[in-house]
Amino acid sequence: MGIIEIIFLFMPTFLGVLAAFGLERLWGSYRDGENRKKLKESLKNELESCVEQLTGEGSLLPTKMWNSSVISGDVRLFRFNERTQLAAIYFEIENHNFDARRVKENEIVARTGPRDLILNGMKASYAIWTRMKEHLLKNEETLKERISEVLKEPW
Repeated sequence: MGIIEIIFLFMPTFLGVLAAFGLERLWGSYRDGENRKKLKESLKNELESCVEQLTGEGSLLPTKMWNSSVISGDVRLFRFNERTQLAAIYFEIENHNFDARRVKENEIVARTGPRDLILNGMKASYAIWTRMKEHLLKNEETLKERISEVLKEPW
């Protein structure tokens, strides 16, 4: 048996394996496209919910879909510029949530803390809470505008 006969003997097997790999890659690409659409829709809904909750009350904003897409690795479905844009806006949302938690914690201290420490006619804890809350609410408008800009992008 010559080398050519051996090649022709194994050629159908080789082509079959090659075709299987090609079909699997094609199916994976289709599946990733569908998953990308679903994930984009979920993140869009989450960002719209964030905009609705930015009402000047210092509410905590949802980030569960973003966090789960990062942890699961599904964020890889996005193009680089989409990932960076979403990461930047969610970083700002996390900063807002951090500040909102601090304001809420300081509100508890301001309303229940010691009554004898006075600063400019107010309890020190109340003065700190008031300034923090003013800063948080001022930043809410900026964050609302930034999220709205992201939502204007084609999804």
